[in-house]
Amino acid sequence: MRHKRHQIITEDGSSTLRIDDLKETYHSRHGAVLESDFVYLKEGLKFWLDQHPNQSCRILELGYGTGLMTYLTYLKAQKEKLEIEYVSLEAFPLSSAEIHTLNYEQFFQNDAVSHLFSAFNQLPWEKKEALTSHFNLTKKEIKFEDFTSEFSFDLIFYDAFGFHAQPELWSEQCMSRCYELLSPKGVWVSYCAKGSVRRGLEKAGFETFRLPGPPGKREMLRAVKH
Repeated sequence: MRHKRHQIITEDGSSTLRIDDLKETYHSRHGAVLESDFVYLKEGLKFWLDQHPNQSCRILELGYGTGLMTYLTYLKAQKEKLEIEYVSLEAFPLSSAEIHTLNYEQFFQNDAVSHLFSAFNQLPWEKKEALTSHFNLTKKEIKFEDFTSEFSFDLIFYDAFGFHAQPELWSEQCMSRCYELLSPKGVWVSYCAKGSVRRGLEKAGFETFRLPGPPGKREMLRAVKH
């Protein structure tokens, strides 16, 4: 899937990439950082931590994309001293040049952390990296359909392209696979609120919740494994 991409500036001042062929952007035009923080950190990670205080969390992300969501999670873990094991999947990694154009280094310049975004994104694939004593990251170049794991996850950040661009990743089969990958009481969260996706999650065994979405989006979905 090697489509031409170009940079756009979103409404919160952060950048993202757009693929005109797919009519798809990597993040919301209403705010790349704002959407990521709202959907995945607030309604995903914070929700899980509220139910499991003082516990370590294993997170699976689909997909790595620009690295923004992974980096935001790392920043939160640094700030709050959270114990996180993070695995991110990406079938079609962006080049270093494409990521560099987004200028995330400047956007996060006021965050006092041990890894700047530029160094963070140079981390190798297929290798577990201990970025701090409490945050481990493994980036894997693989399709979700081919991914297997020796351990289960507590939280899934499901951030595939929209249904119109990648319908195969929103199938009942993929929702069932998410259920299998999660631990009991595990949480699945996504910006997507499509009815067929919700029904697929429920058929897999999840309890689903329609939530108010981030700016520019009416609803989003969270699902809990019981």
